[in-house]
Amino acid sequence: MDARDWIVRLNSGEISAADIERFKAWRDGSPDNRQAFERERAFWQELQVLDPARRARPAALTAASEPRRPTLGRRGFLIGGAAMATAAAVIALPRLEIWWNADFRTGVGESAEFILPDGSTAALNTDSGIAVRFQSGLRLVELLRGEAEFRVKPSETVFRVAALGGNTDALGTVFSVQAFDDVATVTVAEGEVRVSGQQAPQAAASPEHGGVVLAASEQTRYAAGGLPDPAIRIETDTVFAWRSGRIIFEGRPFDSAIAELGRYLPERIVLAPNASSSTPVSAIFSTGQALAAVRALARTQGLSVRRVPGVVVLIS
Repeated sequence: MDARDWIVRLNSGEISAADIERFKAWRDGSPDNRQAFERERAFWQELQVLDPARRARPAALTAASEPRRPTLGRRGFLIGGAAMATAAAVIALPRLEIWWNADFRTGVGESAEFILPDGSTAALNTDSGIAVRFQSGLRLVELLRGEAEFRVKPSETVFRVAALGGNTDALGTVFSVQAFDDVATVTVAEGEVRVSGQQAPQAAASPEHGGVVLAASEQTRYAAGGLPDPAIRIETDTVFAWRSGRIIFEGRPFDSAIAELGRYLPERIVLAPNASSSTPVSAIFSTGQALAAVRALARTQGLSVRRVPGVVVLIS
């Protein structure tokens, strides 16, 4: 395989640990291979400016803000419509960093539970990765991408999850952290955590950094590098439904629900201009049937779904 083949493979969501080792062997096999890969990576990174979802990102965060991520499935396809062409051109480069830096990770549509060095557990949802950076006086985990639930073993040593320039500190509790499209969401199921914005992962907790304390059934959000919003009450059964293989929508805006389902698909979902809707929808789906769920929700809005496998799902 050449450099472009590896770029596509690494972003397919279907790569294995053996594939990673083969990639590293190829990349380190010669200076030419490494240079070719860096050139190809830089090329695709430049194409990210074409991503309309990133250019049009709203300034304000709301409870219905939807995660979006660009994905590239296969090369060299030609398909009508500027939105679909853009979807093919944009590659999920952050996923490359996961494969290189994560200690634990999941592919698209996968979930898995891992035991951390202190006996705590981290359950990763679809397309997620964490790096474990335990050190003296700090149990540090970095959420590189996606969503994870942490069940923290009680200890006097702070357990911290760093994501998008903010930190979530706990001693013994159950909580989740999501990081999608430059927005982090922290939800507490049991116990209490402190969420601080604008902090380096190893920084000491300080009220000066806009900390918010969350109790059970509370949630906060912060933009990358920003301060956390005030705590709000939340239905945790909905937030943590993925742990039992379900996706629950209760009055969720249609666009946001579709974006949530997109996390479980290898293809990028594109909504045609006439398909966007804030109509609330309520339903329960299986995480393993995300495409069927997209089709079902689209039908409620009188919309059709067209899929190019491995590339894009267009709703119009």
